[in-house]
Amino acid sequence: MDKSAATRMLYRLLDAGLDRAPEYGPGFSTHLPMALQALHALGATAPRLHDFAQQHVAELHARPVPAAAAEPHSWHALRGQGDAFEPLQAMFALRLQQEEPDTVLAETVPALLDGVAGGAFHGLIRTAHAVAARHEGELSMGLAYWAARHAPLAAPNEQAAADLPLADWLAQVQWLPRPQHADADAWSITRRMQAWSRTEGFGDVAPRLLLQPGTLDALARTAAGLYAATEDFTVLHMVTACQAMRQLQPWWGDEAPAMRHFSIAAAAALRASDVPPELPPARATDLAWPQIIQRAIASDDEHVVKLVQACRLHEAATGAPEFRWAAGRAVGG
Repeated sequence: MDKSAATRMLYRLLDAGLDRAPEYGPGFSTHLPMALQALHALGATAPRLHDFAQQHVAELHARPVPAAAAEPHSWHALRGQGDAFEPLQAMFALRLQQEEPDTVLAETVPALLDGVAGGAFHGLIRTAHAVAARHEGELSMGLAYWAARHAPLAAPNEQAAADLPLADWLAQVQWLPRPQHADADAWSITRRMQAWSRTEGFGDVAPRLLLQPGTLDALARTAAGLYAATEDFTVLHMVTACQAMRQLQPWWGDEAPAMRHFSIAAAAALRASDVPPELPPARATDLAWPQIIQRAIASDDEHVVKLVQACRLHEAATGAPEFRWAAGRAVGG
């Protein structure tokens, strides 16, 4: 494989994608740039990247006429305003022309982590893929989308009891009472997460996960095992969100609040999934990584491509088998 040709194609396609809106259809997040980066990382050739893009680009929406950039000192006030994406993107693009990406990320990521649930984690995930691609235009898109869809969940109860080990925390999260709200059954993962975050007891339980070295790895391993057992679509996003958090860890700022915000969002996502209260055991796969990667590169499913790449990185960091099992399940193994 000509890696330089594949890299040139990736950048060409990411450049072209800057003309496409961050959402399409009834509010689905645009996955193409994230999937292209994942495909490239898995070893896809330039022709495969091109063909994959052609499979998906027609469904995406063109962006409107460029907007004036938001003021850098006031962008925080625009968080959570979906119609502020264009001025936010223009502002981040300008900043990335004038400042190092590391500087922009160090200032921006901590200010967005409390709204990590927005867009079903896709602001976080798109930003992480942009960092991995080292593409500043795509990074401006990811940060702007995260900011525009910034969605803090219900505030934690400051009087909550002491922190819980992961197994106890999972058990208490799973047995929270179902919310009496229409959004609990919405098609939107974000709306379901928000509905669960407003249910009785959520603020008493979700913020209580005992944070230790390796907590992110443990959450990722739990999510991967659940995906291997269920193929649940919401759980898939938990796996890829955990990898995005790992990618952006250098810019979290203080680790405790970063992981607290993420664990609250993870609790909401778990309850918004179709995983039963009695968590099922993971299911192993007979597929080896070369087979999984080959199938992922051949797949036209953006979520499969992203999940396999996330699982490969998780396994490299932890050595845990659940990530290969989840990836194998995703490709039909």
